[in-house]
Amino acid sequence: MAPAPNDWHFEATINGWAPSLLVNTGFANRPSVSGNYGFFKLLDHLYGNVPVSFVAHNDNFITGLDLYWVRLGVNAHVDVLPAGPFGGVNPSLTLGETILTGFGGVRLPFGSPDFNLYAILGGRFFNLNEAIGLGVPAFGYGLNTKVTKDWADPIVGLVMRNRFDDKWFADGEMDIGGVGGSATWQFFGALGYNWTPSIASTVGFRALYAYDQQYNDLGGSFRIHQSLLGPQATITYKF
Repeated sequence: MAPAPNDWHFEATINGWAPSLLVNTGFANRPSVSGNYGFFKLLDHLYGNVPVSFVAHNDNFITGLDLYWVRLGVNAHVDVLPAGPFGGVNPSLTLGETILTGFGGVRLPFGSPDFNLYAILGGRFFNLNEAIGLGVPAFGYGLNTKVTKDWADPIVGLVMRNRFDDKWFADGEMDIGGVGGSATWQFFGALGYNWTPSIASTVGFRALYAYDQQYNDLGGSFRIHQSLLGPQATITYKF
């Protein structure tokens, strides 16, 4: 039996995103630093990654939640005096980032039955944390410092779903938002294929930008411009 037009459909997705990172960041009164890191360079320092999303939709409404969590780290050993008796020091740096996006929307009243365009409203939460360690094994000495910053932006945008036939489809999403000293935008487009009524996959491109600046009482600030962009392949379970 064919489903009623307003039946809800649910999708759980693993997002195989392979982004490069462009970043400019600074803290307190210190100068900002910039970096451009390709995906494979980031992969060398990957500790963990959770890229998942969940969407529920029908012919009139859509809601979704997208989580991207990543943890990167670098460990090194430095000999203070070559061939010295004290062995040197062990510096380390660990970076973690969480990006959580939630939205709800309504279908715009135009298009064909196979083309759905939703206007969405939601929010995007960011959490950045940094841990710096310095150890001197010869003396049993260790020092660890942590910094955590978080913020949230409201977003508005569009979600597109176009069905070509029973197998092929296209998905797209774009949004923009910000408030006060922060801003964000995201774009995603992909071509998809239904392997079975329950399993689908897509191949496309995703880009996400974030900016935030938080001032302190000493006249300095935490600030970051960050762009993540690269190909994305997904696998989805529909129920």
